[in-house]
Amino acid sequence: MNNQNRSSLPSKQAGFSIVELMIAMVLGLVLMGGVIQVFISSKQSYNLNEEMAWIQENAQFSVGFLAEDLRMAGYFGCASRASSTANVLNDDGDDWVTGFDKGLYGYDGDDPVFPTDDFPLPSTATLPNSMPETDVFTVHRADIDNSFQVEDHVVNSAVINIQGTHPFPKGTVVVVSDCHHSAIFQLTGNQTNKLNHNTGNSASPGNCTKKLGLPVTCSQHSAAYTYKDDAFVMRAIANAYYIDTASNGVPALFQRRLNLGGVSTLTEELVQGVENMQVQYGVDTSGDDSIPDRYLDADEVSDTQWEDNVVTARVSLLLRSLTELASEPQPFVFMGATHTPTDNYVRRVYSVTIKLRNRGV
Repeated sequence: MNNQNRSSLPSKQAGFSIVELMIAMVLGLVLMGGVIQVFISSKQSYNLNEEMAWIQENAQFSVGFLAEDLRMAGYFGCASRASSTANVLNDDGDDWVTGFDKGLYGYDGDDPVFPTDDFPLPSTATLPNSMPETDVFTVHRADIDNSFQVEDHVVNSAVINIQGTHPFPKGTVVVVSDCHHSAIFQLTGNQTNKLNHNTGNSASPGNCTKKLGLPVTCSQHSAAYTYKDDAFVMRAIANAYYIDTASNGVPALFQRRLNLGGVSTLTEELVQGVENMQVQYGVDTSGDDSIPDRYLDADEVSDTQWEDNVVTARVSLLLRSLTELASEPQPFVFMGATHTPTDNYVRRVYSVTIKLRNRGV
């Protein structure tokens, strides 16, 4: 075979060398690692955004819910001032449920006399001891959405006749009010077209007198007052707000409220993720312009100030994420101090100041 024919034969095919294969594998692993890193980073960003949205949504609901109730604290109809409201319930003020005299009342979590028999004081082991204990506040008011106009009032029989029928069972605490006086009492009868406010053992705690005037002396010699057809009867509302641990171990905002047919209460979890609540009360110390001169903790407010001089409430809520998202503990500022936890939850603080509409009027 000549040289010309030999050169026209196809050349022998050669594969990748081991070095080339190793380089290709390394490059592939680098690219795959980059893709995985992008995926992990995207997932972390998604989880963070999801948790932050959850925190913000819960904060908006909490702040809005509390503000709506606080604005109406102490509303008992046209005559909402403590000096014009007669609370004839037995043991009024001894139990937070029947303490309608104040409209708004608070408990400082750091106060040694905090009522632990009524409300919990949850603690988070991962938060520093410098954190203040969570506060509690109660709201008492009338339910304007459940009101019925008075037809006439038979004082000697302790009967208030109304227009139409009401849905309140015996034992329900109600408010009757015109633009001069208000009275809080417990129903002692089952009739749906009238409201009995007699004394006796038919309801607990019952009424200490059947007379609804001022001053209340809890005797047959107590002052009488006759409500006419310009008055309205409304269901009485008593709500308490506090922080506790939910069944899944997450801190949550709870509401405890007065039940129909007595002074028992119902407890409801409102929103999860609320870890601490601090409330300061704006007090009009001059008593002349309904503008707060000082903000005080609950244990610094006197009984007289609770009744008439507390005109605003400043609520600060500490919310945390559902899971531990951060790579290390995240310091946060709460109530003017910096706190560093030992966990990796993300926390945010939300504050709102609410004007009490029925104070200073």
